[in-house]
Amino acid sequence: MSAREIRRAEAHKARKLARKAGVPIPSADNSSVTDATPPPLTASEPNPVSSARLAANRANAQFSTGPKNSTVSSQNRTTHGLARHNGTFKLLASENPTGFEALKHSLVEEHQPKTETESILVNEMAQSHWLAERAQSLQTTCLDENTGAITNEKSFSLYLRYHSTHHRAFYKALNQLLKLRSESRKDQAGFEAQKQKEALQQMKIDHQQTRQDAFAHEAWQKKVHKDLITRSKIGKLVFDTKMRELKTPGFEAQFNADLQKQGFEKHSEHVAAQAA
Repeated sequence: MSAREIRRAEAHKARKLARKAGVPIPSADNSSVTDATPPPLTASEPNPVSSARLAANRANAQFSTGPKNSTVSSQNRTTHGLARHNGTFKLLASENPTGFEALKHSLVEEHQPKTETESILVNEMAQSHWLAERAQSLQTTCLDENTGAITNEKSFSLYLRYHSTHHRAFYKALNQLLKLRSESRKDQAGFEAQKQKEALQQMKIDHQQTRQDAFAHEAWQKKVHKDLITRSKIGKLVFDTKMRELKTPGFEAQFNADLQKQGFEKHSEHVAAQAA
């Protein structure tokens, strides 16, 4: 703010104080006055606010100082018993605690909570339903017993609003419980599906391994059978060789040479020893 703006603000404030004090303010067109700014009030000048006004202000201030007792103020919303006091549910002295416990037990038996979260939601359902019924009961106190007309519009509207609030809170907790269980079932179903998929994959691997083992066993059997046939043939040839050697000298040497050409040199001595 510039110096000129500061001077204007001070002049405006001084004129305002002078107007309240009844001091005449010189006109701007008075040529004999060089400065339109009135002199500031001094401590010797009378107070522009009357003593009656001061007394009235002091009296009104007593009504805006807030509650003198914080305990009484904290109970303002619990006079009708429809709001949770500091987030805590309380039963009224006129209500039967056994009835509330029976309601909660019935909801627990119906929904069978399995986790701490589910237990909390079921407890919220019991409290919200109880408060909604309390509001419904209080609405009847605002109706005429004979005509059913509303005798206290303000209280009736308040009770009706609380009834709607707690009614919605009940179904909100119920929907959260059902949603939580639905997600849990989906997770469990996904886990079971994954287990079944892994089991099927393992079965395929085991089946493939069994087939490979069967093929390997079959190949081994064929090889053993072939070896037996080969050895049987070699044994027969050795026997025939012995028989021919008795008839034809030098036949054994020729026969061994033929066996070496055919790749049976490793078996000839062994088979010959067995034949002997």
